[in-house]
Amino acid sequence: MDISMFCDTSIIAEFIRLKGVLAGMPRYKVGIHNGKKAIHIYTGYGEELSRHVTHFGSKNYAEAQKNLELYEEYLYRMKIFDTEIKRRNLTIPDDFKYIREPSVFNVKAWESFEACANGLEVQTGYVDGYGFNVRSRGEMMVGNALKELGLEAKYEPTLILKGGRKRSPDYSFPVRIIDRCFFVEFMGMTDDGEYVDNNHVKIDEYMRNGIFINRDLIIICGTKNWIPSHESLKRRIAYFINDAVLSAYERKM
Repeated sequence: MDISMFCDTSIIAEFIRLKGVLAGMPRYKVGIHNGKKAIHIYTGYGEELSRHVTHFGSKNYAEAQKNLELYEEYLYRMKIFDTEIKRRNLTIPDDFKYIREPSVFNVKAWESFEACANGLEVQTGYVDGYGFNVRSRGEMMVGNALKELGLEAKYEPTLILKGGRKRSPDYSFPVRIIDRCFFVEFMGMTDDGEYVDNNHVKIDEYMRNGIFINRDLIIICGTKNWIPSHESLKRRIAYFINDAVLSAYERKM
């Protein structure tokens, strides 16, 4: 995971968010209770630490394993952000608060999206870092960049626009620290006039439905013979997120 391109505000806000998530998550451990195998469920920390014991069972064990994996994933992410905070010698303000940007395109909306929902089969052989089968090498590189930045993402979620029209942007990803989700479109043949005309219609439709370029939507362009480099894709996405986060916090100051 490469978070070096994110701004200080993004780093601090995500660290605090992850710390809060971990504080509220139960930790499951397999142990012995009254001579029987049992699962120990811990919640809270310090003086608020409490333990609940449930007897061992296949369902309980599966739940414990799933919870433990999720807990370790969040802990791993938090340590990465903690290391970056120390590397930059940042100070976390005592009064730091989350910002929630009013938008219909929020995290809840993103969580309701179904990935790969347009019903069209993909058989290109390109697989991105999330394991999605994608339509082109350029889309695969966009997905890989999103993955390396540590972002959650869904490929081709279906949006219901005005009049019941459906569109599936290439990717959608959430930025939880401002309660927003964003979209990415890779346009890989901008040297083809017909291709550009078709995509102009799609972009115009997005904008008429409140999805605006550089506010809600990242457009990444290529040609038949050229695709932006992996590092430039990461920078483009990271800087877009930084702008969204900083503008949200600045408006609240």
